Amino acid sequence: MADKIVIVHWGDAFIDCDDFDIKDAKDTRPVRRRTVGFLVAKNQHGVTLATDLYSDPAEKGQASAKMFIPKGMVERIEER
Repeated sequence: MADKIVIVHWGDAFIDCDDFDIKDAKDTRPVRRRTVGFLVAKNQHGVTLATDLYSDPAEKGQASAKMFIPKGMVERIEER
């Protein structure tokens, strides 16, 4: 699984510190994102990606820059 490169399409949370009209809050939507990475794990809670996998045999099974995207935020996953 770890050698599979994927694009995860997902809706992200955000914060805006500017003042706003409460009646306009009903139109708020998630920020749409696409994140590319090595798929290193997928479970009932979400998906875990890494930006790098180590090639040295002594470091087999090691990765860096872990990113976890909760299942409820994932819209779809494209395999490459």
